[in-house]
Amino acid sequence: MEKTTKGMSRRSFIGMGAVAAMAAGAAGLAGCAPAGGDSTAKTEDGGHIESAGSSAPSDVHIHNVTDTSWMTPPAEVTDFAQEWDCDAVVCGHGFAGITACRELAEQGKKVILIEKQPEDSYQAVGNEFASLNAKILQERGVPHIDPVEFYQNFMKITSNMPNPSLVMKFAQNSEENSNWYLDRLTEEDFATMTTAFFPPTEHQMGELSGIKFWPSVCSFYGECNQTKIQMYNQAAAEEAGAEFHFATTAEYIIMQDGAVAGLVASDADGYIKINCKAVVCACGGMGGNPEMMAYFMPDMAQALTGEDALTSMSANDGRGVQMAYWAGAHLETTPVAGMNMKGLSVPGKMNCLPQAVWIDENGRRFANEYYPTSEQRGYQTVFMSRKTKYAVVDNNFTEYRQYTLPQHAGFTANEENIASLRDSLDKAYAKFKGTYEEPEQEEGQGGPGGGGPMTQVEWIADDTLEGLAGQMGLSGDAATEFVAQIERWNGYCEAGVDEEFGRAAEVLFPVKDGPFYACTFDPVLGETMVTMGGIITDGEQNALDANYEPIPGLYMAGNDCGRRFGTEYVTPIPGCSLAFALVLGRECGKSVAKFLG
Repeated sequence: MEKTTKGMSRRSFIGMGAVAAMAAGAAGLAGCAPAGGDSTAKTEDGGHIESAGSSAPSDVHIHNVTDTSWMTPPAEVTDFAQEWDCDAVVCGHGFAGITACRELAEQGKKVILIEKQPEDSYQAVGNEFASLNAKILQERGVPHIDPVEFYQNFMKITSNMPNPSLVMKFAQNSEENSNWYLDRLTEEDFATMTTAFFPPTEHQMGELSGIKFWPSVCSFYGECNQTKIQMYNQAAAEEAGAEFHFATTAEYIIMQDGAVAGLVASDADGYIKINCKAVVCACGGMGGNPEMMAYFMPDMAQALTGEDALTSMSANDGRGVQMAYWAGAHLETTPVAGMNMKGLSVPGKMNCLPQAVWIDENGRRFANEYYPTSEQRGYQTVFMSRKTKYAVVDNNFTEYRQYTLPQHAGFTANEENIASLRDSLDKAYAKFKGTYEEPEQEEGQGGPGGGGPMTQVEWIADDTLEGLAGQMGLSGDAATEFVAQIERWNGYCEAGVDEEFGRAAEVLFPVKDGPFYACTFDPVLGETMVTMGGIITDGEQNALDANYEPIPGLYMAGNDCGRRFGTEYVTPIPGCSLAFALVLGRECGKSVAKFLG
């Protein structure tokens, strides 16, 4: 690929801009929501949340933001340092991008993958992915999952909102694509792989309130991590003829006569014109772009108070969604899902203690504490004051804590973690009695798949509920109501029916045997780990236009692809985000190969 200086047809670029401008004008079609926001990028695992390593602008407090400057296409580039030719360009080296690229290469297509991170410092985001029936999981005895049953359960959780073709395509292809993705791992590599929540502990549940969960997850936190596995897949793609260009940024898509004709990118040497027939946008969401996040998540943007802010753990700027939109693609018209945005709130993350009784500042319960899906469990706090809330338990909590579900932000009730919990409760009681002596060193509760985000819970202890109420800061009517509330709760536990919020009978745990314990939860909403959508596609992941017709050559994968989750992320198996990306990434590659012919 020799360096040239060439111009792009202004007619081609203006055609692209005209489509985008028309779409922007038709707000009802192109995304009927207020604008503005901040976004995400983060990883998931079966029991804890791991930092992405980079951070986006934080403390962005946004309500009715109407800044849609990101909708405006960039200025046309006419001078290029280089010009390349290929069949397809994949933008992004993440789980969706690498699998789409490898599939295209193995089908004999000339594919170029560009990635904005430098090659020497590239790291995958996340280390755990769900899999239906991967060979390694079946060999280890993990129960087989019926893909249709998984599909039905997933659509139930998400209120039938996702694109059914994409969900079923994931379910039906998870086994084959997982095996393909892992096909270069050695026995030594697999020896470092764990499976969160398997074997199950004694009281681990597989179903609650009609929603099912499975511990069918590949956890790579050892020497063989996901960065290493992605490099295996990169090598496979390169052997099949794919080209990789790191430290290269996608700028915009070249459109001609309503179809993809190329991509403009840039690197340290200047702009690059890539002539191609197809582009796969797999840029990882819109973290680092406050305006876009508020636009795509208006429900959260408008629910914030002065104590909240839209924040993200990623620097991804939404370029994949922007490029598709400028090319005429249809924006999602319902709030885009965020990973744990509505159910997990920083810094308390109280919903990681579903076995407890949750109490508000008035001494009353306010939700079904053990709603099955962890990501939706704390949703009611979005619509409540940001005053301190509490999780309350009795001295039998080490027994009740063992009733768990295999899911993101879950708790592995092994002997070590239960012993650590007992130690933390005893520490609180000793402090209450004035007998506590600080040891030389303490370890936090839990590890990967263990303690969840609640790794450092500070408990309050007291011999009586009245005394506990005082330590919680409740007084007067609130303290009286608290004691009465716990009495009512214990009655529900005895009767086996929660008449206030319908918590399932098998997880009704009384608070009657002292000492009693509580921990605080200070709701701070607006954080999300990953934004999970943006552009509407068909079942082939082909971006649709304002009239819901496919745009020839334009495809979305990973967190740029809309309608894979409802309005909030869910994990009937831990690690669904990475799983959907890698499985549907390969399926997207198949779709592009079919389009190219």
